[in-house]
Amino acid sequence: MRRTLYTTVALSALALAGLGFVPAALAENAHFIGTPTCTKSVSTGLTCSGKAAGLGNGPTVAFLTAESVKATYECVNHGGNVAPGQPVVSQKVTGPEQEIAPRNGQIRFSPTIPPPTPPSAASDCPSGKWSVRLTSLTYANVALHIQQPPGTDALTFNFGTIDP
Repeated sequence: MRRTLYTTVALSALALAGLGFVPAALAENAHFIGTPTCTKSVSTGLTCSGKAAGLGNGPTVAFLTAESVKATYECVNHGGNVAPGQPVVSQKVTGPEQEIAPRNGQIRFSPTIPPPTPPSAASDCPSGKWSVRLTSLTYANVALHIQQPPGTDALTFNFGTIDP
């Protein structure tokens, strides 16, 4: 009886110790499954998506950064005519974090960088009654970051400049 109790306790301790090592071993083999891809839209901005594995089961976040985002806008009157001298917005951005719970060490991600806030028609167009319309977006030096635990990059992917 005493021997069975010691054996059970010893086996339980080994099993728990082994469980502690599995997530760490998986996290060391983090990799993308296929190549992440990006799509760009003047209405929604930039979205990069894909799949990664080897991340264990800990909390994971994905987000995008860009060295700069250049957005070109048009001032359009009620007749559909475009005014000369269009506003341009350029800024360095970090997109919002997408929190992901890994399943069996794998995640699907699709973080975004929204388009910059449009300029004000009242201050940037010939008339405050005109509308401002986004016509083009260029994202320079875009990088995807997958962090686990938050704050430590487990994976990164550099897309470079994304232009039409």
